[in-house]
Amino acid sequence: MKNISEAEFEVMNVIWQKEEITSAEIIKALHWKKWNSNTIRTLIRRLYAKEAIEIVKKEGKTYTYKAVLKKQEYEFITFHKLLKTLYHNSIKELVNEFCENKLLSNDDLEHLCKQLNDIFGKKKQKA
Repeated sequence: MKNISEAEFEVMNVIWQKEEITSAEIIKALHWKKWNSNTIRTLIRRLYAKEAIEIVKKEGKTYTYKAVLKKQEYEFITFHKLLKTLYHNSIKELVNEFCENKLLSNDDLEHLCKQLNDIFGKKKQKA
């Protein structure tokens, strides 16, 4: 998968919300961005060229698209890129960064502790 720009990501967020969507619906959903419709069409073409979306229907000048790239897959790839680039592939460094900069709420910490306890509990049961 090729990199997706921030603007392309905005378009993908609209596409991910629907099973299938036309370019006109994408343009309407992004009205708040105040982008020219040609700009949005260019972003759609780029996403198509990157194989993040595909055309499922063409009626006259109206194209209907659907996502090929799933949101979870994109999030996973992006997270791993971030982890590799900024934290040397170390979850420990990432968590340490969050802890040192107080970026985790008490709820976050409780949830994280519960998940770790669940994981360790399952590992002990297997051993």
